[in-house]
Amino acid sequence: MAYTAPWQRLCDCRCPLHYRQTRITYHESGCACAITCATQPMTLLAEQWGCALFLDQGGDLWYVTAMPGGNWDWTNAGEIDTRSDFYDSSVRIERLLRQAAHELGNAIH
Repeated sequence: MAYTAPWQRLCDCRCPLHYRQTRITYHESGCACAITCATQPMTLLAEQWGCALFLDQGGDLWYVTAMPGGNWDWTNAGEIDTRSDFYDSSVRIERLLRQAAHELGNAIH
């Protein structure tokens, strides 16, 4: 099985905007992607922060807030601001997720 980079994967979660399409943005109005969409294979569910953290196609850390009913607030998804109380932790988490993605990528080559 050939490895496909996350940003080249087609959405597989039946979002009306992205299903079977390459996903290049995360905060389009009307997006209903699940956090387990193929476009986000490196995802950390952060119950303590009430969100999920994931690497975007540039390898930068993004967050999306959890909403009731298993939905995600994609409209307000984004990178963690430098003024956030979570910024220092987010920098360390981003580094760890990049390391994990690198290790997993090396394991299949």
